Amino acid sequence: MKHFFSEIDKVTLTFSDIHVNRYGMEYIRIYFERPNENGFDFLESTLPMLNVKKSFGFSNEELIELLDYAKTNAFLIWEIAREDGDEVAASV
Repeated sequence: MKHFFSEIDKVTLTFSDIHVNRYGMEYIRIYFERPNENGFDFLESTLPMLNVKKSFGFSNEELIELLDYAKTNAFLIWEIAREDGDEVAASV
């Protein structure tokens, strides 16, 4: 499931539910998107590591700024993902 977090300067940040990798570590996929003439510029990364998985259309400076924004807001993103996950689990 994707969750909306913010939209600033036409760049939208969404994120996934919490996942667990094969080593038992939790992570969240984060996605930045910005419309362009042919579709979208995008950046896909993960929390907590902030590894860039895929990107297109953003400059290196923009990538650094976006990842810094994600790092600054990581606590809120984790909190929302946990709350939404608890709500989904409670409704099943």
